[in-house]
Amino acid sequence: MDDNQRYLRWLEEMWDVQKFDIHGNTQREEKRTEEVLEMLKGLARLSRDHVIEPPDPPPL
Repeated sequence: MDDNQRYLRWLEEMWDVQKFDIHGNTQREEKRTEEVLEMLKGLARLSRDHVIEPPDPPPL
């Protein structure tokens, strides 16, 4: 078996590992993606709000 064949076999094995997702990596990645999207949506909402100047601090 030459180097090219070994490399192709290795690629096939890596594809099989990803395809079957033995350890649930895809679910974790999807959950994390949703968390990040929610955070970005919150930031977008904040950026659309009008900035109101803070009130003057009370006298001491």
